[in-house]
Amino acid sequence: MQVLIRGLHRDVTEEMLRDKLKDYAPVNSVEIVREGDPDHPWAWVDLAIDPFTAWRLLRQFDKQYFAGSVMRWYIPAHQS
Repeated sequence: MQVLIRGLHRDVTEEMLRDKLKDYAPVNSVEIVREGDPDHPWAWVDLAIDPFTAWRLLRQFDKQYFAGSVMRWYIPAHQS
């Protein structure tokens, strides 16, 4: 399940996100996108979970303070 995380701090790395999420869900991949505004990157995170678990994690982590910034979680509607 793909999750989009916005509002990240410029110093956040893929490894930091993996470490944050590994106790909650298996992480397949993390891609941080810094194009556009490198001070406020966003990330695509692919989690090996079902949609219901993804929504539970969204409710848990959305608007949570992480590494100097507040994360905003989104789950794109159209996924296979």
